[in-house]
Amino acid sequence: MKFLSKSMFALILATSTAVFAAETDAVSSADAKTCAKACASTGGESTCAVSTAMGKLPKMTFAVGGESICCGEMAKAKASEIGKPVEFVVDEEKFDSESKAFTALVSHTEKFVEEFTTPHTCSVSGNTTIAGETSACSVKAGELTSKVKLAMSKISMSYKVGDKECSCPVEAAALAKAADTKKTMIVDGEETTCDQSARLKLAVAKYKAAVLAMAPEASDSKTVTN
Repeated sequence: MKFLSKSMFALILATSTAVFAAETDAVSSADAKTCAKACASTGGESTCAVSTAMGKLPKMTFAVGGESICCGEMAKAKASEIGKPVEFVVDEEKFDSESKAFTALVSHTEKFVEEFTTPHTCSVSGNTTIAGETSACSVKAGELTSKVKLAMSKISMSYKVGDKECSCPVEAAALAKAADTKKTMIVDGEETTCDQSARLKLAVAKYKAAVLAMAPEASDSKTVTN
Protein backbone atom coordinates (compact mmCIF):
# COMPACT_ATOMS: atom_id res chain seq x y z
CA MET A 1 0.00 0.00 0.00
CA LYS A 2 1.60 3.29 -1.04
CA PHE A 3 0.55 6.51 0.63
CA LEU A 4 -0.46 9.57 -1.32
CA SER A 5 2.26 12.17 -1.66
CA LYS A 6 1.63 15.60 -0.21
CA SER A 7 1.36 17.02 -3.73
CA MET A 8 -1.34 14.47 -4.56
CA PHE A 9 -3.15 15.25 -1.33
CA ALA A 10 -2.99 18.96 -2.13
CA LEU A 11 -4.50 18.28 -5.55
CA ILE A 12 -7.30 16.22 -4.02
CA LEU A 13 -8.01 18.95 -1.49
CA ALA A 14 -8.09 21.45 -4.34
CA THR A 15 -11.10 19.68 -5.85
CA SER A 16 -13.04 20.35 -2.64
CA THR A 17 -12.39 24.12 -2.48
CA ALA A 18 -12.53 27.24 -4.62
CA VAL A 19 -10.46 30.40 -4.58
CA PHE A 20 -11.66 31.89 -1.30
CA ALA A 21 -9.00 34.42 -0.28
CA ALA A 22 -5.24 34.71 -0.21
CA GLU A 23 -5.01 33.15 3.23
CA THR A 24 -7.34 30.25 2.44
CA ASP A 25 -4.92 28.97 -0.19
CA ALA A 26 -5.16 29.11 -3.97
CA VAL A 27 -6.83 26.04 -5.46
CA SER A 28 -7.37 24.46 -8.86
CA SER A 29 -9.67 21.79 -10.29
CA ALA A 30 -8.52 18.26 -11.14
CA ASP A 31 -9.75 16.25 -14.13
CA ALA A 32 -10.40 12.57 -14.73
CA LYS A 33 -6.77 12.01 -15.75
CA THR A 34 -5.59 12.53 -12.15
CA CYS A 35 -6.32 8.96 -11.08
CA ALA A 36 -4.73 7.48 -14.20
CA LYS A 37 -1.59 9.56 -13.62
CA ALA A 38 -1.47 8.47 -9.99
CA CYS A 39 -1.63 4.79 -10.99
CA ALA A 40 1.00 5.30 -13.66
CA SER A 41 3.36 6.99 -11.23
CA THR A 42 2.86 4.67 -8.26
CA GLY A 43 1.93 1.43 -9.93
CA GLY A 44 -0.76 0.69 -7.35
CA GLU A 45 -4.50 0.41 -7.87
CA SER A 46 -5.09 1.17 -4.17
CA THR A 47 -3.89 4.75 -4.73
CA CYS A 48 -6.55 5.18 -7.40
CA ALA A 49 -9.16 3.76 -5.03
CA VAL A 50 -8.15 6.35 -2.45
CA SER A 51 -8.26 9.13 -5.06
CA THR A 52 -11.77 8.01 -5.99
CA ALA A 53 -12.83 8.06 -2.35
CA MET A 54 -11.40 11.55 -1.87
CA GLY A 55 -13.40 12.67 -4.89
CA LYS A 56 -16.61 11.87 -2.99
CA LEU A 57 -16.04 14.69 -0.50
CA PRO A 58 -18.39 17.70 -0.71
CA LYS A 59 -17.33 20.26 -3.30
CA MET A 60 -18.07 23.83 -4.21
CA THR A 61 -19.42 24.31 -7.72
CA PHE A 62 -20.93 27.31 -9.47
CA ALA A 63 -24.07 28.30 -11.35
CA VAL A 64 -24.72 31.17 -13.72
CA GLY A 65 -28.15 31.79 -15.21
CA GLY A 66 -29.30 28.34 -14.18
CA GLU A 67 -26.30 26.64 -15.81
CA SER A 68 -24.08 24.51 -13.57
CA ILE A 69 -20.35 25.18 -13.96
CA CYS A 70 -17.58 23.35 -12.10
CA CYS A 71 -14.82 25.91 -12.68
CA GLY A 72 -14.79 29.26 -10.88
CA GLU A 73 -12.97 31.11 -13.65
CA MET A 74 -15.38 29.79 -16.27
CA ALA A 75 -18.29 30.87 -14.07
CA LYS A 76 -16.89 34.40 -13.81
CA ALA A 77 -16.44 34.58 -17.58
CA LYS A 78 -19.98 33.32 -18.17
CA ALA A 79 -21.41 35.80 -15.66
CA SER A 80 -19.61 38.65 -17.41
CA GLU A 81 -20.85 37.45 -20.79
CA ILE A 82 -24.55 37.22 -19.96
CA GLY A 83 -24.72 39.79 -17.18
CA LYS A 84 -25.87 37.33 -14.51
CA PRO A 85 -24.41 36.84 -11.02
CA VAL A 86 -22.37 33.81 -10.03
CA GLU A 87 -24.07 31.52 -7.56
CA PHE A 88 -21.93 29.30 -5.33
CA VAL A 89 -23.25 25.79 -4.79
CA VAL A 90 -22.46 23.24 -2.06
CA ASP A 91 -24.50 20.03 -1.99
CA GLU A 92 -27.20 21.68 -4.14
CA GLU A 93 -27.53 24.58 -1.69
CA LYS A 94 -26.93 27.94 -3.40
CA PHE A 95 -25.20 30.98 -1.91
CA ASP A 96 -24.75 34.52 -3.16
CA SER A 97 -21.18 34.82 -1.89
CA GLU A 98 -18.10 32.63 -1.92
CA SER A 99 -17.44 33.19 1.77
CA LYS A 100 -20.88 31.86 2.74
CA ALA A 101 -20.42 28.88 0.43
CA PHE A 102 -16.99 28.13 1.84
CA THR A 103 -18.39 28.17 5.38
CA ALA A 104 -21.04 25.69 4.25
CA LEU A 105 -18.40 23.56 2.53
CA VAL A 106 -16.48 23.26 5.78
CA SER A 107 -19.57 22.26 7.75
CA HIS A 108 -20.77 19.79 5.09
CA THR A 109 -17.32 18.21 4.89
CA GLU A 110 -17.08 17.78 8.66
CA LYS A 111 -20.55 16.20 8.72
CA PHE A 112 -19.68 13.92 5.78
CA VAL A 113 -16.50 12.70 7.48
CA GLU A 114 -18.25 12.14 10.83
CA GLU A 115 -20.98 10.10 9.12
CA PHE A 116 -18.43 8.10 7.12
CA THR A 117 -16.32 7.21 10.14
CA THR A 118 -19.18 6.39 12.53
CA PRO A 119 -20.30 2.73 12.62
CA HIS A 120 -23.92 2.14 11.59
CA THR A 121 -25.69 -1.16 12.26
CA CYS A 122 -28.66 -2.21 10.13
CA SER A 123 -31.65 -3.13 12.30
CA VAL A 124 -32.78 -5.72 9.74
CA SER A 125 -29.58 -7.54 8.67
CA GLY A 126 -27.46 -6.76 11.72
CA ASN A 127 -24.58 -5.80 9.43
CA THR A 128 -22.37 -2.94 10.56
CA THR A 129 -20.92 -0.42 8.12
CA ILE A 130 -18.03 1.95 8.77
CA ALA A 131 -15.78 3.83 6.37
CA GLY A 132 -17.35 2.11 3.37
CA GLU A 133 -16.85 -1.42 4.68
CA THR A 134 -19.67 -3.66 5.89
CA SER A 135 -19.33 -6.73 8.12
CA ALA A 136 -21.87 -9.25 9.36
CA CYS A 137 -19.58 -10.15 12.27
CA SER A 138 -19.78 -7.89 15.29
CA VAL A 139 -16.22 -8.75 16.31
CA LYS A 140 -14.88 -7.90 12.86
CA ALA A 141 -16.94 -4.70 12.83
CA GLY A 142 -15.38 -3.75 16.15
CA GLU A 143 -11.92 -4.33 14.75
CA LEU A 144 -12.69 -2.18 11.71
CA THR A 145 -14.02 0.58 13.93
CA SER A 146 -10.88 0.48 16.09
CA LYS A 147 -8.69 0.61 13.00
CA VAL A 148 -10.48 3.71 11.71
CA LYS A 149 -10.44 5.47 15.07
CA LEU A 150 -6.73 4.74 15.52
CA ALA A 151 -5.89 6.12 12.08
CA MET A 152 -7.89 9.28 12.71
CA SER A 153 -6.40 9.78 16.18
CA LYS A 154 -2.99 10.25 14.56
CA ILE A 155 -4.26 13.33 12.72
CA SER A 156 -4.26 16.53 14.74
CA MET A 157 -3.88 20.26 14.45
CA SER A 158 -0.88 22.06 15.87
CA TYR A 159 -0.16 25.77 16.11
CA LYS A 160 2.71 28.13 15.49
CA VAL A 161 3.15 31.73 16.57
CA GLY A 162 6.44 33.19 15.47
CA ASP A 163 9.07 30.59 16.30
CA LYS A 164 6.96 28.99 19.04
CA GLU A 165 4.89 25.85 18.40
CA CYS A 166 2.25 24.19 20.55
CA SER A 167 -0.66 21.77 20.35
CA CYS A 168 -3.09 23.72 22.53
CA PRO A 169 -5.45 26.20 20.82
CA VAL A 170 -5.84 28.22 24.03
CA GLU A 171 -2.08 28.57 24.41
CA ALA A 172 -1.75 29.48 20.73
CA ALA A 173 -4.41 32.18 21.09
CA ALA A 174 -2.63 33.62 24.13
CA LEU A 175 0.70 33.66 22.31
CA ALA A 176 -0.88 35.34 19.27
CA LYS A 177 -2.54 37.97 21.44
CA ALA A 178 0.71 38.70 23.28
CA ALA A 179 2.59 39.02 20.01
CA ASP A 180 -0.25 40.93 18.35
CA THR A 181 -0.20 38.58 15.38
CA LYS A 182 -2.17 35.72 13.88
CA LYS A 183 -1.59 32.12 14.84
CA THR A 184 -0.69 29.64 12.13
CA MET A 185 -2.50 26.32 12.13
CA ILE A 186 -0.73 23.21 10.85
CA VAL A 187 -2.49 20.07 9.63
CA ASP A 188 -0.60 17.22 7.97
CA GLY A 189 2.25 19.56 7.14
CA GLU A 190 -0.04 22.17 5.55
CA GLU A 191 -0.13 25.64 7.10
CA THR A 192 -2.87 28.27 7.14
CA THR A 193 -3.88 31.28 9.21
CA CYS A 194 -7.57 30.86 8.31
CA ASP A 195 -9.71 29.05 10.90
CA GLN A 196 -12.18 27.80 8.28
CA SER A 197 -9.45 26.51 6.01
CA ALA A 198 -7.81 24.75 8.98
CA ARG A 199 -11.08 23.01 9.86
CA LEU A 200 -11.46 21.86 6.27
CA LYS A 201 -7.89 20.59 6.12
CA LEU A 202 -8.36 18.70 9.39
CA ALA A 203 -11.60 17.04 8.25
CA VAL A 204 -10.10 16.03 4.90
CA ALA A 205 -6.92 14.73 6.55
CA LYS A 206 -8.95 12.57 8.96
CA TYR A 207 -11.05 11.28 6.07
CA LYS A 208 -7.91 10.41 4.09
CA ALA A 209 -6.50 8.57 7.11
CA ALA A 210 -9.69 6.54 7.48
CA VAL A 211 -9.79 5.69 3.78
CA LEU A 212 -6.14 4.64 3.76
CA ALA A 213 -6.67 2.50 6.86
CA MET A 214 -9.54 0.65 5.19
CA ALA A 215 -7.99 0.27 1.73
CA PRO A 216 -6.37 -3.13 2.50
CA GLU A 217 -9.75 -4.42 3.72
CA ALA A 218 -11.29 -3.52 0.35
CA SER A 219 -8.75 -5.66 -1.52
CA ASP A 220 -8.54 -8.56 0.96
CA SER A 221 -12.23 -9.23 1.47
CA LYS A 222 -15.57 -8.81 -0.21
CA THR A 223 -17.90 -6.13 1.04
CA VAL A 224 -21.19 -7.37 2.47
CA THR A 225 -24.20 -5.30 1.48
CA ASN A 226 -27.43 -4.91 3.36
